Amino acid sequence: MQIGPRSLFATVCGVLLAPWLAVHAQGTQGAPTSWHSPSLRSETVVGPNGAVTTRAALLANDKWGIGNTKRVERVSDGVYAMRGWGLGSSFAIEAPAGWIIVDTGDYTQAATEMRAMLEQTLGRKVKVAAILLTHWHYGNGTGAWLDEGAEVWGHEHLDRNRNTSSGISVLSGIYQARASAQFGVFHPRSGPDAFPNMLGFPPEKLTAGSSYQPPTRLFPDGRVVDLVVAGEAVQVAPARSDTSDSVGFYFPRKRMVVINFMVPGGIFNVYTLRGGPYRNPSVFIQDARWMESKNAEILLDIHGPTLTGEDTVRDAIQRAVDGVQLIHDQTLRLISHGLDGRQAAEQVYMPGDLRGDRENYGQVESHVRQVYNGTLGWFGGDVYDINPLSRREEAARTVQMMGGAPAVRKGAASGNAQGGLANWRWTLRLTSLLLDMDPNDAEARKLRAAAARQLGQRTSSSNARGFYLTEALQIEGGMQLRGQPLTLDTIRRFLGTPTAQALVAASVDENLQFVRYLVDPRKAEGLRQTFTLAIEGDARMRRLELRNGVLVIIDVAAPAPTHLQLTRQELAAFVLGTRPPATADALTQLDRALDRSHLMPPGAVESVMKGMKATGDFEH
Repeated sequence: MQIGPRSLFATVCGVLLAPWLAVHAQGTQGAPTSWHSPSLRSETVVGPNGAVTTRAALLANDKWGIGNTKRVERVSDGVYAMRGWGLGSSFAIEAPAGWIIVDTGDYTQAATEMRAMLEQTLGRKVKVAAILLTHWHYGNGTGAWLDEGAEVWGHEHLDRNRNTSSGISVLSGIYQARASAQFGVFHPRSGPDAFPNMLGFPPEKLTAGSSYQPPTRLFPDGRVVDLVVAGEAVQVAPARSDTSDSVGFYFPRKRMVVINFMVPGGIFNVYTLRGGPYRNPSVFIQDARWMESKNAEILLDIHGPTLTGEDTVRDAIQRAVDGVQLIHDQTLRLISHGLDGRQAAEQVYMPGDLRGDRENYGQVESHVRQVYNGTLGWFGGDVYDINPLSRREEAARTVQMMGGAPAVRKGAASGNAQGGLANWRWTLRLTSLLLDMDPNDAEARKLRAAAARQLGQRTSSSNARGFYLTEALQIEGGMQLRGQPLTLDTIRRFLGTPTAQALVAASVDENLQFVRYLVDPRKAEGLRQTFTLAIEGDARMRRLELRNGVLVIIDVAAPAPTHLQLTRQELAAFVLGTRPPATADALTQLDRALDRSHLMPPGAVESVMKGMKATGDFEH
């Protein structure tokens, strides 16, 4: 009998692959074993504030250089670290022409206290000549440091990135709501559910005022530049870590690097549960080579303790960067084995000396899944996921096969009663199915809250704890503001709805880009319109064209046949849907294609803010 090419290929493959297939088949047989991230610990401890947590979580303050007290530390001659006012530290450097301040704190009051303690430590007043911002996260205390003539330096995209997250942006509501969960902003300040360390934020983060000022001097994107700031030589380099506007500073006279790379205290957050743009590890590693090349004797990372000595600094940088490279490289290695993101997360291994008690912010498995997504996208290879059933139908069919909702509730209750990391996670999975079917299932919500709390108390990751405990507290009504229960959905709507005052103060572009994302293609289907718009006090004229379910906005030199002129107040009213309709008005026609259902009703934000300002509870 002759063997054709295809048969020969199949025969050879069968012979060569048979041993591997046999081993692989053995590895997939038998009862499933329970896997969990090493960031989940079975044992709990109680913190000074009564928080039930893990031992690693209680070590985080010292590992991040925060400590438990507000203080000014002398680093070297003319260099001081201001620590204990929040997640990030600020630094003061005496230069020939005055003081340089690196990062200005979470809010104005914190910066005011920092400055007062610095001057008390020095025994004299300081004259600030320049403010250097590592990235946009810690610029809210600028006003407290901004002496007459002081320059504010920052990346050319810093102001833009800040506005995307917390300014007039379609994303600001969801970003801030998820951040409030991650950082436990509305969690109790004491007791079992309290945050066990300063990797969370107190309500002051939102309630205290900001005196942020946009940079007046800009660092170019993606370039290393040598500058003289306040008479001090400074090299500035891209240090793209948690934001694309992040930069590092090298002071050659002091052989000192000041940076935002989360080097000494934890594992860099390739992915943060609150969400945000992809933090590409390849870019992080590329930028880190500059930091390694400096052979610095002092390392000041805003998220770590002071490190001194060339060997100590080098070892810390290498450990931090190598940890990120390991996550990246091993994820790609596991992708090459055919694993999807979730499978890769379960298989990746990080040596104990890299992971250890440094998994106190994010968790390695989250980072692996993000690298997978950033490399291949959401599709893991299971063809079911290409066109899956709706979440609700999938849940209904699954629950029906499991014996119905009562049986699934019983299984969830049994998981909680038995306890243990696997059982609590299984309870979360079962209650996810039940709540996909009926979000108001009271028993499922109760079981879910209990399981989420148990896991939140047993993770070393502050990010994970924030979300687990937020889930429990919002279900139980224990997350409150002024005695009223809060949910993430309420926070999202409130923080995502701009006030008329904020819209008037914002740029015309910010207003119009907000409108762009209000277009509902169902409402806009078949509609086309074009008109030009001029806004009082703005020299630019814009053409707005609604077509194919999108709003296209471009600058033009001359008005169209349909042209409108508005005041800033009228533009703000249109954005919020409070502008009185006018006959045959182009904006009235456009308004028919807009969806504002995710925003709070007109006037509601102002009303809430008025009440909160009267008691000093909140600043929007």
